[in-house]
Amino acid sequence: MARYSLQMLLQSQLPRFLKQHKLPLHQHRALQSIVRCRTAALGGHVQRCEQGHVNGVWYNSCKCRACPQCRAMPTQEWLSNTQSTLINCPHHHIVFTLPHELHDLWRYNRELLSDFLFKATMETLKLFSADSRYLGAMAGILLAQHTWGRDLSLHPHIHALVTHGGLNADNEWVTPKRKTLFPYEPVRQVFRGKFLDFCRKALKAEELVLPADRDHIHIQTLLNRLGRSYWHVYFSARYDSAVGVAKYLARYVKGGPINKGQLKASDSGGIIFSYTSHKTHKQEQLHLSVDAFLLRWLQHVPIPGKPLVRYGGLYSAAVRERLNIARIAHGQASVSERVLLDWQTYMNERSDLPVCEKCGGVLRNGEALKRRRVA
Repeated sequence: MARYSLQMLLQSQLPRFLKQHKLPLHQHRALQSIVRCRTAALGGHVQRCEQGHVNGVWYNSCKCRACPQCRAMPTQEWLSNTQSTLINCPHHHIVFTLPHELHDLWRYNRELLSDFLFKATMETLKLFSADSRYLGAMAGILLAQHTWGRDLSLHPHIHALVTHGGLNADNEWVTPKRKTLFPYEPVRQVFRGKFLDFCRKALKAEELVLPADRDHIHIQTLLNRLGRSYWHVYFSARYDSAVGVAKYLARYVKGGPINKGQLKASDSGGIIFSYTSHKTHKQEQLHLSVDAFLLRWLQHVPIPGKPLVRYGGLYSAAVRERLNIARIAHGQASVSERVLLDWQTYMNERSDLPVCEKCGGVLRNGEALKRRRVA
């Protein structure tokens, strides 16, 4: 069985796939971008060493947020800026997950329910942070949304990174009264209530697109039933430093659900997708048809203009002065200007740079190559 990349799969299957499936414009554009990524269609440059030896041609990346092969630099840029912003104090990692009964409604209202998920999570964390029984201060909050499980199934959830402490009204750093930061059961109930309240209001205002086999009464009944059900909120062990969990989040925030080496071509003409099971922690495989795999992957393509990360409390850009007060209290400098990482700088900072095959010299970008039409 030959090893596949997503691009290789699309290069051979995309024309047929597009004829058989009607897709939203953003998904269509993502597929086309990945097909052209690092090909002559996007232009590039000649790579030479300082002695002028040509070592090959490098084509430009598509920069699509869904592309698995050109996200290394955006990931490093986000991680560098995030680590330079986080307060040097313990952090809590909390995961808020939507129940599977809402998946159909999510598919028809992805943008709206995504906003509800962010809003319900943020409001819940701010509410408990402000409560004097638990913290009574403004904490730093970073939210990252994922929509996939490890097998690419639909699994909308938010990873929340919350400081173990915050600034009170007198701009003094205070620590929480509980080792776990907030009580689990009340957090779960408040999060559930807020999300369902947003859905009920949207249903009443006729802002929700309903699945073909569901009507208003059916959705109202579903929301009422979910108000009495268990919603999964996971409290991870406290991190003494935010650096580790930031590295964990970076892989998902900018990397997407597919990594190199996870795809193989099946002898039957389908796809074998390998992943590490969340339940068994063992390597498992899924045998899917090409279309089934692509449709499963496409439901996780980011919506243009919608951020997958949001910031609140001390990590909000609107209260940068208070963030700097908190950083100074922890012996840190004020937050510096955001760093925009260019490709040459990124490559120069790597320790595994290729060298000239002829003289061993450092490779540099040479003349640019114009884009050209590729059949």
